[in-house]
Amino acid sequence: MNHQSPLHRIALEKIEEAGRRRGAPTVTFSGRKISVQGEDIYVANSLSRSITMTSGFYLPLPPNAFGVVIFPDGTSQNMDGGVHEVPPGLYKLQYVDKHEHLEFTSPISEMTTDGEKLTLKVIFRYRVVDPIVALRIEKPVETLIEHIESDVAQYIRTHDHTDIADSAENYLDSKLLSFFTLRHNRRFPLSKAFIITGMELKDFTGDNEYVQMRRKARMDERQNKIEKEQVGYQQELGLLKSQYKAENEKKMAEHKAEIEKMEAKHEKEKQEILHQVRIREIELDDKRKHLQRRENEFVKAIDAISATFSSGHPMNANIIKTMTDLVAALREEIDNGSNPPSESKPSETESTLPSAGGDKVEKLTNTLLNLLNPKK
Repeated sequence: MNHQSPLHRIALEKIEEAGRRRGAPTVTFSGRKISVQGEDIYVANSLSRSITMTSGFYLPLPPNAFGVVIFPDGTSQNMDGGVHEVPPGLYKLQYVDKHEHLEFTSPISEMTTDGEKLTLKVIFRYRVVDPIVALRIEKPVETLIEHIESDVAQYIRTHDHTDIADSAENYLDSKLLSFFTLRHNRRFPLSKAFIITGMELKDFTGDNEYVQMRRKARMDERQNKIEKEQVGYQQELGLLKSQYKAENEKKMAEHKAEIEKMEAKHEKEKQEILHQVRIREIELDDKRKHLQRRENEFVKAIDAISATFSSGHPMNANIIKTMTDLVAALREEIDNGSNPPSESKPSETESTLPSAGGDKVEKLTNTLLNLLNPKK
């Protein structure tokens, strides 16, 4: 009615006032039951002097429940708490739980895609979203759990051990919830009645013998990797040593040939040649000393690295990093040494001080030896 008469409004207000005085009942849902039968509502005729008929009831609805009212004609409505104007008759009331609930599945055992037998127990949260649809399902919660358990079996069969273990450790993993939600949403009318709000792997049990085999395989794989790296280091060290020796011999031969060429000069230039020879001999002596220092440093560095592998000392991160830096410094020193020296005469400071690369090799060598012999 667009325009209610004063008597009509008064009649509805009296119905509401009487309902509010009675208050909402306390409704308790036990076990896996989601509904509780409420008191029948009888709506009688109300005839005013103006021949205006007004009838209705007040629905006292507790905060933890939906109110599903079954009309005399058999139809059902999910109604809010408050006064409702309805035709006279007998109305049935069902309270349906609207709170979120927690449930556990039974332990489910299946084989994973990588051939391991796993047993999982899942904890999930759910709540009713359409009470009318939920009431039409026989044993709705039990039905929901039955489907979730079948999904657990399918989850094991379609994933490998590592994926499932990651989901067990990370209970906020959205992939786990997505898998179960996607399968739940395909089920009608169950997906209309319930929504799954959370999913977690509660218990995760594997085949102990299989787990031990996988653990041993991983340890063997790591050991093989370390051994391959050690062989690689040895090969690289041997190559560096050979390159250094060949380069040193080449330089000595070049310097010797240069001196012999100078001694073959014409006699008339003998004095100038002798003067030049003396200058060259000084330069050659400085180069020899420098090369000798480099050779000593390289031998010491290579011996330190060789001692690392032969000592049986545990290969921690510091030792591996120091060895890697030392090999890089040796390469850098060799590359710098292959550049031709300056033709100008070096100063006293330049001829006596070691190169920056030599300092780096020496420092890294000493660091590696200290790591191998911390007490010293």
